Amino acid sequence: MLKKGLTLVTGLVRERLGTPPGLRQFLDRNADKLLVDMLDPQPGDTTAEGVPRWHEWGQPAHSDGIMFTAGELLGWKTHRNFGYRSYRVVRPELAGFGSCLRIPLRCNEAQDTAPIRGVRTPMEPFSSLMERPRPSPPRLVDGVGHTGQARLPHRHQVRPLHRQRSNEHLVWYLWDGRAFVIGDDASCDLAAVHRAAERPGRRVELDPELHVFSIEPQAVSSLRRDFELFAVSARDVFASVGFHDALRKSRTPYLSKRMPRPHRDMEVIFLPRVNRRSMALAAEMRAAGYPDVGRHLSTLILRQHMNAARQEARAA
Repeated sequence: MLKKGLTLVTGLVRERLGTPPGLRQFLDRNADKLLVDMLDPQPGDTTAEGVPRWHEWGQPAHSDGIMFTAGELLGWKTHRNFGYRSYRVVRPELAGFGSCLRIPLRCNEAQDTAPIRGVRTPMEPFSSLMERPRPSPPRLVDGVGHTGQARLPHRHQVRPLHRQRSNEHLVWYLWDGRAFVIGDDASCDLAAVHRAAERPGRRVELDPELHVFSIEPQAVSSLRRDFELFAVSARDVFASVGFHDALRKSRTPYLSKRMPRPHRDMEVIFLPRVNRRSMALAAEMRAAGYPDVGRHLSTLILRQHMNAARQEARAA
């Protein structure tokens, strides 16, 4: 009897201090269904489809039958005089989370784009890539080499990009660091195109537009200042619904948003730093191994900064 009483008192104290025991138990029981392995592209994936579209994260979207405007989040919190209930909020920094710079390029062959193979940041406008110096390009894709010649694109896969009505273009995702040729049918890593063009007797014509996508550093800083962010799998519908039910039962304030492609089966949980209960949950999730999305985004921003420094060094 005394043991049961102590257990009850301990649970009430933990609940009061912001550590909901029921939610912790749910996380423990469903760790195999809710934990996320990784946020980076899968190793060996040389397609643009494998790169997370962080520049699209704050754009208007349709998720789980609900339409969201730019920067809009859905969540739950305790409202004065209205109790714990759902609400929506628009975060301006999320609405402007990504940016795109379009640069027209003019070159005759794929070999002419060699100077931009290793470029990972926005480039200054220039009339011809032939005007730029040609440093030794770094190796960007592990899967393309002497052991991966069979995986190089064939001639019919590397189609000319100079056609008037073609939607094909070059893309740089600065947080990823690789360049891709994007076409109507599929994408191909630019490094693979270069390898194919370097074969004897091979000529690949290119006259593309370059799209440079980046993440706004201030947006990441603002979100991290106000929230702890963690990635949770939504692949298992029952586990995902149960997780949100457990959050609501514990009356933990939070917001949520699905991750961008190709991680639409994951969602990010926003836990307000000003709330003691949400911070207790953040500590539980970090200890349980749930990926810290805020830290991950800061790492991507650091990569962009390093890429900018490399580009400035090349241009000097």
